[in-house]
Amino acid sequence: MNLRTLCFELAVACALPAMAQQAGTNDNPSDECKQYLQTPLPTEAAQVATPKQWPDCNSYKLYSGIGTKVDYAAARKCAWSERLAQQANLGPEYTTSSLFGGSAMLTVLYANGEGVEQNKALALRFGCESDLSNPGMQEIEKLPTQAHIVDKKEFRYCDGAMTTFEMNFCAAYDAEIAQQKREDAFEIIMQQWPQKDRDAFKVLQSASENYVQAHGAGEVYQGGTIRDIRTNGIEERQRDKFLAAVQLFESGHLPKGTRSDFEKVDGDLNATYKQALSLAGNQDFKSDYGLIHPEGIRDAERAWLKYRDAWLAFAKLRYSTTDPNAWLTLLTRNRYWSLRLTMCDMGWKDAACKNVADDM
Repeated sequence: MNLRTLCFELAVACALPAMAQQAGTNDNPSDECKQYLQTPLPTEAAQVATPKQWPDCNSYKLYSGIGTKVDYAAARKCAWSERLAQQANLGPEYTTSSLFGGSAMLTVLYANGEGVEQNKALALRFGCESDLSNPGMQEIEKLPTQAHIVDKKEFRYCDGAMTTFEMNFCAAYDAEIAQQKREDAFEIIMQQWPQKDRDAFKVLQSASENYVQAHGAGEVYQGGTIRDIRTNGIEERQRDKFLAAVQLFESGHLPKGTRSDFEKVDGDLNATYKQALSLAGNQDFKSDYGLIHPEGIRDAERAWLKYRDAWLAFAKLRYSTTDPNAWLTLLTRNRYWSLRLTMCDMGWKDAACKNVADDM
């Protein structure tokens, strides 16, 4: 878990404690749930001992293939231990692992029949234990009772998310899955690269992530109850575009640009940067929580400069025949448009706000 994810989870925990209920602790079940909770458990449940601390197996990662191969059987085995840990009130609370593991994970596995025979009655029991929303319970009830079709997941726990609390964590979970897919894609791209190219690219990836997070933290409006969802969406779009850019360049579609092109867009960026700082420094914004401030823009600019330099160093190795001014032009232009988007976020009135895009 990176620092941003940790801070996000702690922030949600502090802001919405009344909404967070640990799976397996449904103290006031509905009439329907009272019936579902009577569904007998399979014999394997009795073979699992209550752990003394929260299990470190992470059923949601085993289920989704995050940092490992997808393994439904291992995910189920882990989920049984997590469920007992939830019932014993063992931490951690308010994390992806605790919210989507244990009873929540068993809900999904038995609803879809993944690595185990489909059992909707058991899925509904575990849905009740984990306080699954009514729409989610109804989705399980409507599932066809048939053998599970490989790679066709019919039920997702997050499809029934109803509260901001749930949607924030579902967005974080989806981001972990997306990141794993990007890492897998990069590994395929780099398979035939010389080691020196791979080493330079690892530096570039780190610089890219630092810039993405700095942009999300310092140049995106942080007010409102869906701020984490919105910021996460913007960051995810940037990560996806970084991958798409590398794929494009590897296919032979390289940027073009001259020194004159770079100097023109660099002048535009410098002027826009000063304008953004001035707008963020307006005293009218100082008292409003979540608004963008000059410090955040400066931090993002510093991160972008390191990202730009890492790109140039990598491109010199990997795409040595391309004029460095082409990279400078492309990167600087995209930073310029990113800042324009930030200004739009601060209430700047301009027709360009309808068409702002940041590609890298």
